[in-house]
Amino acid sequence: MTKRSDLIEKLRKQLYREANGLFKTDEYTRFFGIPLTRARSQFYMVQRACFMLCRRSCWALVQARAPFDVKQLIWRHEEDELAGNKERGVADHYTLGLMEGETVGLKRSDFKTRKPCDGTIVATYAWKHGADRLPWLAGAALLGALEIANADKIIKGGGLSHRMANKLRDELGISIDRQHSNKEHMEVEDEHSAFLFDVAKNHLKTQRDYDEIIEGARTTWAINKTWLGLMANEMAALPDK
Repeated sequence: MTKRSDLIEKLRKQLYREANGLFKTDEYTRFFGIPLTRARSQFYMVQRACFMLCRRSCWALVQARAPFDVKQLIWRHEEDELAGNKERGVADHYTLGLMEGETVGLKRSDFKTRKPCDGTIVATYAWKHGADRLPWLAGAALLGALEIANADKIIKGGGLSHRMANKLRDELGISIDRQHSNKEHMEVEDEHSAFLFDVAKNHLKTQRDYDEIIEGARTTWAINKTWLGLMANEMAALPDK
């Protein structure tokens, strides 16, 4: 019989390998290959805010169905996201996005008046559906796998926040210290990437559990990859100067 520790290590290796593979896909390559302009950066930051609000709903949907110990893990994860960290003097993650938007000329009111694009609407509906309808363990993977794919200690060359921070710095001259959202995610995502493995310690017991986790991870990566591909199409159509 396979030991749980062996299953967790096998899971870790598979998820790390597949998460790194995302950055070699056509969708990711095209998204990161589009030169940033003020208009494109504004578009991206508004759509990212919609994504962030969707994430908060998805964590709540999984938390509602998960066992008590997983509810506690989600509570600890979401505290900084929703309320910020007073000890570190960091605002909640939605506010961090608004602050970062100011560096490319966005007003806070713009995040209410500018609407999600078609790709964001489709992707956020898909994430919410998965969080609500997948078995709760697959739902936990739907949440945790995106944290893994954004963790600098896991992704060679840096996660999405790291790469976008470098693009904003190199292409628009915005220092990383002024990128409040990207900087925070670069700092906390390594810790957040442990969430799914913390869940697995108590709840990965059988091959069926393993398969559910892989299903949830691949589902969220498929949605994210599709979303970035659709975002790239929209951004490419915006002014290139």
